[in-house]
Amino acid sequence: MRALALSLALAALPAHAAPPVEVGPGIHAAQALRPPEGARPGPRARLPAPPTEGRPAVVVYGYLAYWAGSVETVPYESLTHLAIFNVDLRADGTVAFTDRWTEVAPRAVELAAPHGVKVHLTLTCFDDDVMRAVLPSASRRATLVDQLGDLVEGAGAHGVSVDCEGMPASLRGDFISFLAALDARVPEISVALPSVDWSEAYDYAAIAGIADQLFIMGYGYHWSGGDPGPNAPLEGGAGWPTWSLAWSVEDYREKGVPDAQIVLGLPLYGHRWPTTSTAVPGDSTGSASTVVMENAVPEAEAAGRCWDAHTLTPYALPSSRSQLWYDDTESVGLKAAWAVEQGLGGFGFWALDYEGGDPAFWAEIDRVSRLEDADPGDPGESSDTGDRGGEGSGAGGAGGAGEDGGCDDGADGADPDGSDGSDGSGDTGAGEGGLGGRYGKGVGCAAAGPFALLTGLPLLAGWAARARRRRAARA
Repeated sequence: MRALALSLALAALPAHAAPPVEVGPGIHAAQALRPPEGARPGPRARLPAPPTEGRPAVVVYGYLAYWAGSVETVPYESLTHLAIFNVDLRADGTVAFTDRWTEVAPRAVELAAPHGVKVHLTLTCFDDDVMRAVLPSASRRATLVDQLGDLVEGAGAHGVSVDCEGMPASLRGDFISFLAALDARVPEISVALPSVDWSEAYDYAAIAGIADQLFIMGYGYHWSGGDPGPNAPLEGGAGWPTWSLAWSVEDYREKGVPDAQIVLGLPLYGHRWPTTSTAVPGDSTGSASTVVMENAVPEAEAAGRCWDAHTLTPYALPSSRSQLWYDDTESVGLKAAWAVEQGLGGFGFWALDYEGGDPAFWAEIDRVSRLEDADPGDPGESSDTGDRGGEGSGAGGAGGAGEDGGCDDGADGADPDGSDGSDGSGDTGAGEGGLGGRYGKGVGCAAAGPFALLTGLPLLAGWAARARRRRAARA
């Protein structure tokens, strides 16, 4: 079934495209094996954050990986949930690496308590042979549930994040049995689930009947082994494959998951591909390296930050034979605001500290999650920014909004005449009726930073205000 679904999906791709969505064990598994460039373990000096009032009005779920950051520097004031990654499942139903939990969880619970943040233990399994050994066995499931319950209770924590990636479809029912048993033992359960379930291994509706949150791993739509492109596109089409955040959310809805239980996971990292040219969409010549946001942002600024208006994603062309696709404060803020506007339960991040503790990033997240009361107008109408399709491109001009998402041709190594799609010629922008036009975000490289941020802030506040009114009406 998985092979058939994948072959049908690939048949619909443009000729240049490799599989655009992660089709291996999964992103969390891959980064556990090889952490991204710039990930740093242990504490860092945290920059002071601007003062905020109140608590998030939606779920803000953050994973803290053992190879990045520290419980001492987690932005608790901006979160509702902290998932400490990870303990790993063994074939006998016990878990390994428990010290990753026991050595930090009590302190995390202590630091989280004043902010009302719930702390979850992350259970991982990325080995289908281990899943086959444990999930069908009632006795091994019971062993696993007891050990997880003891670990959560021992730290005074609040629940478990279950992250079983690449699960065989044959274990679909057994996985539900495990979750039901775990639900009877721990106060709260979150389940990390794929953006595209190629093999139909996960019964989304049944999981929603048990778990408190379904965390969509909304990244890897262009994975390191494929061709370059946006890691977390808001929408597909316009030259990109179909799969996107909007597609994934609708897929979960159609399969019976209530909006209130969907948490949209967003990436705080990107990929740098070796490529044949600067053409967008383009072709890779090898596997990409993974780069945390803290490192990707200055690299892109040095090369000339570009903006793909349709997917709401920044990118850069470090040379004539490489492309960097990543997410930053602006793009993550827009996608988080979209999740709120859609009435989802909330949003979250893989992984905390990849953003480098940037106070501006967390100020943006606070703005979105607290549903600030402002309404500048309907983002369904094109703003001035969204209508200026071809006014600027190249030479640091304000690259096209709407149709002409542009790119600074001053990037080191990019073709000086802006050929191969790097001159804001409009190949990858969204038209006036597309996302770039509607949200007014289709700006070019030179103007993409401060100009886009200024145009984006009132839009974020407007989406949040409308979401707040919808929630009040439902209540």
